Amino acid sequence: MMTKAISDKTGKPFAKPARLLGTFSMASLLLCVSLTAAEDAPAGPPEQDRAAILAMVGEFEVSFQFEEVLSLQPDYQLKDAYNEDATEMVVVVSDTGDEIVLQHILEVGSRVVKHWKQVWTWQDTRMFEFQGRDQWAIRDMEASEVEGTWTQLVTQVDDSPRYESYGEWKHDGGYSRWESEPTPRPLPRREHTKRDDYQILLAVNRHALTPTGWVHEQDNLKMVIDDEGEPVKFLAREVGQNFYDYTDEYTFKGAKEYWSETKEFWALVSAFWEEQESQGKSYAVTAKSEDETMMRELFSWARKVQEGEDLPSSEEVSAAIGEFVSLQ
Repeated sequence: MMTKAISDKTGKPFAKPARLLGTFSMASLLLCVSLTAAEDAPAGPPEQDRAAILAMVGEFEVSFQFEEVLSLQPDYQLKDAYNEDATEMVVVVSDTGDEIVLQHILEVGSRVVKHWKQVWTWQDTRMFEFQGRDQWAIRDMEASEVEGTWTQLVTQVDDSPRYESYGEWKHDGGYSRWESEPTPRPLPRREHTKRDDYQILLAVNRHALTPTGWVHEQDNLKMVIDDEGEPVKFLAREVGQNFYDYTDEYTFKGAKEYWSETKEFWALVSAFWEEQESQGKSYAVTAKSEDETMMRELFSWARKVQEGEDLPSSEEVSAAIGEFVSLQ
């Protein structure tokens, strides 16, 4: 059967209206689907937030200043202020857009120390939370609770989690800063071998950019807990300010060499803890003896790798950490 061509008044043929309608409908449908998908896609982190986090990368002269400013018990005597200076290099370990990992490496004279690490995660719903007495638990949060926020996980020098909290970056008035929720933390290294009269440092942390670098400010309450982990009292309020000022007066040769030669080993250690967080496992850390601790074991292994020993497998690293960690 022949189909008669449709033409306009000039006699020139044109496409059938039904065909035009079909083509238009399909294009419209695809456009609608595309727009809907774009609307439903989760918003990525603000670039101004990411720029502020990455501004903490560089080479710095650092001053650590802590002072107890208020006794909260009638029989508590304020302790002497703590002041220390150092030089520190901060490097980007990884940046996936929604997660930025920064590693700190101290240089004190000829001595190089792998220091703390910052892991910034956009709208993270799972955090490590310190419980006191070398115990940590996973805290799950609703997506609505962390909307628009970044978690900051800070690790110990051996890459195990130390504390983690969340908050928003703010940038008004030319002042970029992030402030955490109150965060339970272990005793600081400046006190953990000298004091046993409190078990938790309840801290509000603020990271803020300055014209010369950045500052880490802390408002700390020294908390006593009972055997069940319940709060008993606060001993004192402490204020901390750690200033990171850019410098070009040091080569950081030792720090750069150390990180270049050991970063693959520390990546294996970090992978162990990432797996625990993904599985939502709580844990406790123990020491075999005063001389056998997880920190000593891992730093010794890193030194051997630095000296040319073969990189261990992930299974070997996990087994070594497992000697000091009780998963629950």
